[in-house]
Amino acid sequence: MESSLESKILEFSRKGDMEKVRWLEKMDTLIPKSQVERIQQNDKTVLKELVLPSWVKWDFLYTWAASKKTADGRRCILCNEYRENGIDFKEKYICEDCFLKLKNLG
Repeated sequence: MESSLESKILEFSRKGDMEKVRWLEKMDTLIPKSQVERIQQNDKTVLKELVLPSWVKWDFLYTWAASKKTADGRRCILCNEYRENGIDFKEKYICEDCFLKLKNLG
């Protein structure tokens, strides 16, 4: 499956909007790790602190940040902890512990 970032780069490349392509390629250096962690926590107040182009929307930013590794493992959307084992469900990461808890509820 193609990542959201790759699809945006491809879309803007096809349109010939190379300025947007260059910005997307530098996102990792433009957005500090601490801000990425806050975006992963769905903290929209970070938008006031970041200088982003008007075409960068929250959904894209959140999807991009969710794919970033900020510590060992990935951050679970349910318990907000970093875990090594888990699954991706509708582009959201759920750790193994939370997944098993949900599975046992049913």
